[in-house]
Amino acid sequence: MPSAIPLKQFDSVGGFWGAYQTELATKGLMHQWQQIVGTGRLQHFLDVIDGKSGTHTGYRFNDSDLYKWLEAAAYSQVLNPNPEVKAAMELAINAIIGAQAEDGYLFTLIQLNKPEWKWRNLVHMHEMYCLGHLIEACIALNQMGDSRLMPVATKSVDCITATFGPGKRVGSCGHPEIELALYRLWQETGQKRYAELADWMIDCRGQRPSPFETEFENPTDNCIVSLDRCCEWKDGKYYGEYLQDDKPIRDQDTIVGHSVRAAYLYAAAQLSAGRRKDKPLQDALDRIWTNLTEARMYVTGGIGSTGDGEGFTADYDLPNLNAYAETCAGIALAMWARRSFEVNPSTDPLDVLERALFNGILSGVSRDTTRYFYDNPLESRANTERQPWFGCACCPPNIARLLASITDYAVQADDKTLYLAFPIECSFTLTNGLKVKIKSQYPNRGKAEITITAKQPTRFRLALRIPDWAEEVTTTLPGAQPAEYEEGFAVFDEVWEGDRTLTLEFEMEPRLISAHPKVLDNLGRVAVQYGPTIYCAESSSEANAPQRATLELNEDIQLGAQKSPGGAPTLQVNAIRQNDADGPLYEYEQEANYSQETLTLIPYREWNASGKSYMQVWLRA
Repeated sequence: MPSAIPLKQFDSVGGFWGAYQTELATKGLMHQWQQIVGTGRLQHFLDVIDGKSGTHTGYRFNDSDLYKWLEAAAYSQVLNPNPEVKAAMELAINAIIGAQAEDGYLFTLIQLNKPEWKWRNLVHMHEMYCLGHLIEACIALNQMGDSRLMPVATKSVDCITATFGPGKRVGSCGHPEIELALYRLWQETGQKRYAELADWMIDCRGQRPSPFETEFENPTDNCIVSLDRCCEWKDGKYYGEYLQDDKPIRDQDTIVGHSVRAAYLYAAAQLSAGRRKDKPLQDALDRIWTNLTEARMYVTGGIGSTGDGEGFTADYDLPNLNAYAETCAGIALAMWARRSFEVNPSTDPLDVLERALFNGILSGVSRDTTRYFYDNPLESRANTERQPWFGCACCPPNIARLLASITDYAVQADDKTLYLAFPIECSFTLTNGLKVKIKSQYPNRGKAEITITAKQPTRFRLALRIPDWAEEVTTTLPGAQPAEYEEGFAVFDEVWEGDRTLTLEFEMEPRLISAHPKVLDNLGRVAVQYGPTIYCAESSSEANAPQRATLELNEDIQLGAQKSPGGAPTLQVNAIRQNDADGPLYEYEQEANYSQETLTLIPYREWNASGKSYMQVWLRA
């Protein structure tokens, strides 16, 4: 079973992703830290240490922002050390250690404002959700050689198991995350009890009576959080779909409810199905995945089409202007896809992973990593722009931890095979002593070189994913037999000796995409893809808005002479534009005024670089 190559085995990450990591280390992390301090998130921990009460403000789950930031910082320090970040990490670590209660409980809202509310409202309170992110931060630090927080992680789980588990109180968190964290803790420590607790929580989901439903029936528990109940309450009764609690996972066929919660839960369930060899659970996950990717996912890899409940509606309901496609949901989808690959290695989940990473996720962050989208629409009428922070700030530190750990998604290995999900420029050493150096122009170009150095003859397989969009793939490895093709990978089974370089090239040509006719917003429209990148048209003025343009598809789309700010080629396509006209608002047989133009397309991930603009992914054709 493949797994991520530990970050400490990497010597460098460069190219496309290295640029993001450099910006994150030098700008983004300290920008986020200033927000965490300035909004009182850190102060809550210090107030707990000082024995204060009644001082918690803001969202109840704000602790998680500090934990996600710390996880990102731990990863970032490996290849891009920054003394300022290191100093901030020390403050965070000491605050976390000092604020944890003797029994392992740590949730500053309860500790400061309402100690009697402990474990009283699982559906809303996010206690275990925050502890899950705490555990992941502890693991990240431990993997980087700092074990100080591992006792904090294990004590937090001990606190949970003192109340919850087989033969005890039934319950998990309304917002899944703890399940995935428990699996990571099992992988880090080897203690099976953590995975077994996650399995139990996954199996309890959707059973009746539901612990969440019971809370709604308790007036005291139900009034703890002042929250509009429209997400969980419908027609006078508990509505379990929002929490993926309407039926057991093994009985589910469609993806429903809150998109981030769903993908976090199914990422953990995927590991559970693999560990237990649970075919009914795996079959259900396959059905849910198919429903998502074939009827409820945007072409950018965004998921969750509505802001009403931050989740899913119906099959093919994928509006563009009002698309929600939360950045965190894209990240959660990437996590689910990665875990699906780990359990059942094939290129299918990696195709979705790539689509989300290079498009719907990266649109959520500026290139300098200091401004963010919460939702990622596929059309704009100059009504939105990236923000430096949010009151509900789950997305900024979430994308920081993904950027800092991007190698986990790009390259994985087991004891026989190195898998390359996409060619990331980097160098690392495998546990068998093989040194791997990748030079890559991806995703802006389809070329990469992979050099493997062996001090002594070593047999090992190199598996290169062939993307679903690539019509032609060329691989050249002097002295090797032609590649075998397995589950979408080109596989070289070689005895490596000395330095050997494999040249890889994916033919990249602009391609037009059409949507299923049931996606009514996209009838008569096309999207443009170049390699793994979805493109869009953008203008700062309404007169030149891409909504006025209709593509002329009788001529090929050409590569532009100029590159985008991120180094990707622009694309040029001929179009007809409807211009302004004098006259009344409505007029019989009004003659439209059209002009020819060349429309420039840029990567969707790069739109909004200069503020509010008119933008469109799905263009009239």
